[in-house]
Amino acid sequence: MGALLGIPEWLAVTLLVIFGLSIAMLYGFWSIRRAHRRVAATRPNPTRQQFIALMEEDCSPEVSDFLWRKAVYYVEPRLTPHPDDDLMLDLKIDDDDIAMDWPRDWAEQRGFHDSNLPDWPMEWPATIRNFGRWLDIGPQ
Repeated sequence: MGALLGIPEWLAVTLLVIFGLSIAMLYGFWSIRRAHRRVAATRPNPTRQQFIALMEEDCSPEVSDFLWRKAVYYVEPRLTPHPDDDLMLDLKIDDDDIAMDWPRDWAEQRGFHDSNLPDWPMEWPATIRNFGRWLDIGPQ
C-alpha cells in the first residue's frame, strides 16, 4: 500500500490506522450529540434544585446531589440529567463508568467499600432514579 502512495509501508499503515480511529471517534461524538438532542426534545431540562426535588421521593438529597454531579459531567451543555433518563440508552454514559466508577466513588465518599453495596435488582431499568434508590439501600 505504501508503494502506491510513494511513502514507506509503515507510514501508510500508521496513516490508515489514524484515519480509521478518527472516523470512529467522529461517529461516536455524532451519535452522542444526536441522542442528547433526541432526549432534550422529549423532556424538560431540570435545574439542580428541580432535579433533587424530583428525586426526593425515591432517595436522599445526598444521593441526588451525587448523581447530579456525576451525570451532569457527561451531558452538559446539551442536557441536564432527569430522574427518568436511562443512563446508557438516553444519556449514553459508558456502562463501566456506571457499574464500576460511580459505586466506588459513592462508597469512598461514604466511608465503606463498594463491595458492601447490594446486587443491582435485575428487574430495575438503569434510570438515574433507580440508581439513586439502589445507592440508598446500601450501607449508610
